[in-house]
Amino acid sequence: MDIEIWLNHFYPKILSDFGFSREDDKRAAKLMHELGWKKLLDSSILLEKIEGKDAIVIGGAIDKSDIEILKDPNWIKITAGKSILKIKELTLNFTPDIHVTDMEEPDELLIELERRGCILVLHAHGDNIDRIRSVVPKLGRFVATTQSQPFNRVYNFGGFTDGDRAAIIAKKFKARNIRLVGFDFDKAEGIKLKKLRWAKKILEFERLL
Repeated sequence: MDIEIWLNHFYPKILSDFGFSREDDKRAAKLMHELGWKKLLDSSILLEKIEGKDAIVIGGAIDKSDIEILKDPNWIKITAGKSILKIKELTLNFTPDIHVTDMEEPDELLIELERRGCILVLHAHGDNIDRIRSVVPKLGRFVATTQSQPFNRVYNFGGFTDGDRAAIIAKKFKARNIRLVGFDFDKAEGIKLKKLRWAKKILEFERLL
């Protein structure tokens, strides 16, 4: 997604719809940079991993019927947020190539994913400042993202939820084909459903649905 389209079209509407604070988002991104500045990976690592390859983007509604595709070595696997917890329930030995998250998972899981060679893409926003403080000091290297103005290796690729952001990353870094697995935009209630509706709008805009 073009950064100007995100910052001038989608982001202001999301802030208004949810009552989020632009200043809190900026503060979260600044904190992630301050705590992790020696650890911040250049986005070129994502291009090296994704460009020209087929990518599966895995959402939280993944179930047993989807597990076989995760075993196919010909696909790059990109997990989004809590989908990694669901996968752990379904299979024991799986490490994604890339994990895109705002860090709702346990610290120990993120540490283990990095240890196994997974590229972590960690997202800073106004509501997860406590998670930034907890997780970032414990990690070695990661790609940092924000939903506000990007700066100094804190990137904004576009996207609101972990799922649509992961799919946009696959597109931006030139995956040959992109397959979405475990995406259900109606399987939620309240604010979660509202977020999924925004994710669907964004993916439709990006022609990923």
